[in-house]
Formats: sequence, C-alpha cells, structure tokens
Amino acid sequence: MKRKLITIFITLLVLLGLGFGVAFFTHTKFIDYSFFIGLAVTVIIWFFTSKGSYGSRHLDMTIQGSTGIRMEGQKFEFSPNIAFYTSLAYTIITIAVTFFLYRSYF
Repeated sequence: MKRKLITIFITLLVLLGLGFGVAFFTHTKFIDYSFFIGLAVTVIIWFFTSKGSYGSRHLDMTIQGSTGIRMEGQKFEFSPNIAFYTSLAYTIITIAVTFFLYRSYF
C-alpha cells in the first residue's frame, strides 16, 4: 500500500512539474497544456508497459536480424499499473476542468 501511494505521488509530481514547467516557459496558464501533458504521459506509460506492442516487435526483429535467432512473437498484452491509472485520472480531471473554465468558448 505504501509503495502504491509513493507511485501515485511521484506520478502526480511529474505531471504537475511538467505542466508548471511548460506554463512557465510558454508564459501561458497551467490549465492550457495540462490535458495534453496528461494525455502524452498516459500514452507513454501505455507504450512502455505493454507487451507485444510495436516497440516489442521492433526489438524482436532487431535481435533476429543481428543474431539470426528467431524470437517468439508475443501476444499484445497490457496490464495497467497504478501510474497509468493516476495519469489517466489526471487527464480526465484536467479535460473536465478545461471544459468548465472555457465553457463560454464552446
């Protein structure tokens, strides 16, 4: 349980840090980029924690090409972890807040 809380805290710290960093360097509001940062981090976590995805197949083909040993293909499998759920929740919350704040534009 303690490890999960630390993972949630670190994930939120990274997401908030990226958001405030982009807002600082672009001289915009934090909320303007927070959804896109959350979406990008969620996709990156999904890409690097899934088995049998494009990255895994590319690595298998590279190994096969250099060694001549055929690698067994892996079935695509994704088991979400707590960092993925945290990032997904952050993304959903930020899109809801963005729609609420900019509701007059829609």
